Amino acid sequence: MNPRVTTLIVCTAGALALSSCSSARQINDASWQPPELDAKSYYDDYEQASYEDAASGTTAGPNASATESQVRDPGLLEDNTFVDAGTSGFVDPQRDPLSTFALDVDTGSLSVARTLLASGLLPPTESIRPEEWVNAFDYHQQAPTHSDLGVEVESALAPSADDGTQVVRIGIKAREISASQRPPVALTMVVDTSGSMDIRERLGLVKSSLALLAEHLRPTDTIAVVTYEDDARPVLPPTPIRETGAIVDAIENLRSGGSTNLAAGLRLGYQQAREAYRPDAVNAVILASDGVANVGMTGPDALSRMISRGGDEGIHLVTVGFGMGNYNDDLMEQLADHGDGFYAYVDTFGEAERLFVDELSSTLTPVAMDAKVQVEFDSGAVSSYRLIGYDNRALADEDFTDDDVDAGEIGAGHDVTALYEVELVEGVEPGVELGTTTVRWESVATGTIEQQTGTLVAADPATPPSDPLELATTVADFAQLLKEGGPAAGRELDQGTLAKRAADLETRGVDGAAQLHDLIVQAQTAR
Repeated sequence: MNPRVTTLIVCTAGALALSSCSSARQINDASWQPPELDAKSYYDDYEQASYEDAASGTTAGPNASATESQVRDPGLLEDNTFVDAGTSGFVDPQRDPLSTFALDVDTGSLSVARTLLASGLLPPTESIRPEEWVNAFDYHQQAPTHSDLGVEVESALAPSADDGTQVVRIGIKAREISASQRPPVALTMVVDTSGSMDIRERLGLVKSSLALLAEHLRPTDTIAVVTYEDDARPVLPPTPIRETGAIVDAIENLRSGGSTNLAAGLRLGYQQAREAYRPDAVNAVILASDGVANVGMTGPDALSRMISRGGDEGIHLVTVGFGMGNYNDDLMEQLADHGDGFYAYVDTFGEAERLFVDELSSTLTPVAMDAKVQVEFDSGAVSSYRLIGYDNRALADEDFTDDDVDAGEIGAGHDVTALYEVELVEGVEPGVELGTTTVRWESVATGTIEQQTGTLVAADPATPPSDPLELATTVADFAQLLKEGGPAAGRELDQGTLAKRAADLETRGVDGAAQLHDLIVQAQTAR
């Protein structure tokens, strides 16, 4: 009996393996009880090879690798790949009144920063994508009940500017799907088992994540596992979650070593996903990796055709990054964009629980495809505007109504926030219309193109911002301060002021404010 499984399994004719017990009889789904796996133990008990063991040619444990480069822990800031998405400046609406971008639900940039700040290190400026920081927090917008997406617009004075600049929050919330309404799930986990993954925070957390899925998905949901290093190999064919023993065996047998043939892993992963494809299910490939690719096709452009084809077939790609140091953030983020999915980063077991237990099964269920936003500003009321973030999600204005253009996918219950800074024409009074925003998407439920609109209005300077707007602007200002450069760099903005703003929100009981305050305090002493 595997010690990781703590449920009592009784089999006749002697002590059979759990997988044999599961396959020896038909399991009634109505009476099936989820296994009580000790998921955290895969992380806590992970043994990696030491440098001395590798150098002497001996093994230190089940995950021992063969070379020094494969087994040494990289420094957190060593050999990472980040690509600066840029920082947009203010735009004159008389020259260009339209602002168009694809919606984005990625949160990896904030999670990467959290890992570094917890170790006393400032995140590299090029790693910061402000919209991912903003979208990592929950603003508790009410979900729509009669549409896939609901739109909420509010405005206030920008707290980081002293010249009357206003900030507008455009909130998009997806309809929720209850657990009883959630469609079946067919997942294919593509696991990087190259030498660079032989670290507790990488392969240890991947094993824990797989165990969490086995513990919390439904018995008829399926999971397949593919691994890759020098080449790719199938470890677990599409298997119902109720076959717990087979899944546990696959987790136990994950070993690291070798180079990193990401292309081979994704190719085999999509092949497995096609074999497991269920028309009534959510079909997804989950890539668990540090983003390194050094054999075969290695860049996002080279891999995009394969990934885009999977998206066209209804198979979404979710990329989940593990470990910092020798980490390729750019590749993981770009692959998710090409694969009609999202990018997340897992640095702790708690974050693995949040992603793979609390959020994944719902957010994997798309309700809106190719979702995009277009804001039209009134040049009679607005002298200039700027979108905060979304710099690598910009679309040509004419692409807004071109439904063949790939944009963002929004899962059930997901919310997305976009912030604009707006400078008003002199004399504009509170309540004056500043422009309109339109959200356009393809409904998964009906297959039709739908739109929602909202109106931007000038705020009353005497009215304080709502808690969600104040939280969002504080997060955005924090991200922009650490990113440096751009319009925010010339303002009198410092971490002490931001810490006070976050502390005030925490005192008022605003969800997420305590986490934000902790991050800002860590940044004050980070180097």
